[in-house]
Amino acid sequence: MISRKRVISTALLLSMAAFSLVGCKKAEAPKAAEAADAKPMTRADYTGDIVVWSFTDELQDMMPVFEEAYPNVNVEFTVIPNQDEVYLNKINTTLRSRSATPDAFTGEAAYYKQFVDAGYWEPISDAPYNAEELMSDLIPYVPDSSRNADGKITALSWQATPGALFYRRSIAKDVLGTDDPDTVSEWTSDLNKFYELGEKVRETYGGSKYLLAGYSDMSEFIFNLRDQPYIVNNKLVIPEGLLDYMRIAKDMRDNGIESGTTTWQPPWFSSMADASVMCYILPTWGLHYVLKPNAEPEANEGKAEFTGDWALAVPPASYSWGGTWIGINAMSQKKDLAWQIVKFLGSDPDFLEHWAKSTGDFVANTKVIDKIKGDFAEPFLGGQNHYAYFAEEADKVDVSHRGPWDFQIQNAWGDQVALYASGNKSFDNAVADFKKAVKEILPDVDVD
Repeated sequence: MISRKRVISTALLLSMAAFSLVGCKKAEAPKAAEAADAKPMTRADYTGDIVVWSFTDELQDMMPVFEEAYPNVNVEFTVIPNQDEVYLNKINTTLRSRSATPDAFTGEAAYYKQFVDAGYWEPISDAPYNAEELMSDLIPYVPDSSRNADGKITALSWQATPGALFYRRSIAKDVLGTDDPDTVSEWTSDLNKFYELGEKVRETYGGSKYLLAGYSDMSEFIFNLRDQPYIVNNKLVIPEGLLDYMRIAKDMRDNGIESGTTTWQPPWFSSMADASVMCYILPTWGLHYVLKPNAEPEANEGKAEFTGDWALAVPPASYSWGGTWIGINAMSQKKDLAWQIVKFLGSDPDFLEHWAKSTGDFVANTKVIDKIKGDFAEPFLGGQNHYAYFAEEADKVDVSHRGPWDFQIQNAWGDQVALYASGNKSFDNAVADFKKAVKEILPDVDVD
């Protein structure tokens, strides 16, 4: 996911600080090498200080829960925002020097493959970690996507991030005569019909409202419409879907289907509140950390009730957007403690159930999902059960095409789409300049 600041309410922080895990009292086998007759370690037996780095402050709210479960482990947690790739560069600089600090650190979906390929994360499939034993409880793509060239898992995540499409019910009623999610999905689940829906929005409101705030909202499902990496046998591959995206982006801009703003810019956020846009294409975390706090901030802060003027529909293609993985620094001198954090955040059912119910985040533990998905009714979505929808979508996620340089390549493509859509560059020149940009990023890659 593009770097974002997640804001958790004071009430949530207090509830998490007070949370006491049942699992704290359970004994478990030690993860470090032990004598065959050694007494199994409890969580209280783990002792020491540990350093954790992340690009997102989300873990700041998790660390107190971990420290309560492991009362003798102290976590020094540091947030390094990734704006302008500051976090990515910090990790690369630090780990290339074979530093033992941090002991554990996170990676984001757009670039974590770089950490895997570089060997920064400790392989955890086998003893003394035995992460393979956790696989039966986890959504497969989440740990599988962190496997290294030897097929070993290197990181876990507390979340899976399948995508959806969120829309304003009031606009749907004006345009289609109904706000029913199944009916709306008939228009949003096919790209051609989706564009046609945009024309209907324009005609209904005379150009004062739009289907999308910006065409760039489509980029994530477009980027998922491929079955191989961008670099194959050291040669650049440009999927046909990206070329189609460039063309439809200009059509949307020229024909008033989108409002002309860009994802993550101030007008994009403000459009969520002013009812000028019908649809937003966002994943699991986008509902709780982007749409709700910007569309209805007072209700999100508990000062009012949600209007229920939003609903979830099926997007033009299944996709996964973002996700955060955490792994052990391969150089750490405290791998036993680092593994406890990775395992706790990435698999512990008590923690994950609590996290899901406290935040609404979609977790990666299948047993937790099955246990709680039937009870979700999101007031923001007019009572829809978004959790059940995401449970089905998670099974469709395929990340086999992800490569280590997706973040830089997709940003370079986005730059050229913007120039073409705004009329500042021809289609052919935009594609040619994209190839040049990739050559600058990866000088040894054949781009022709």
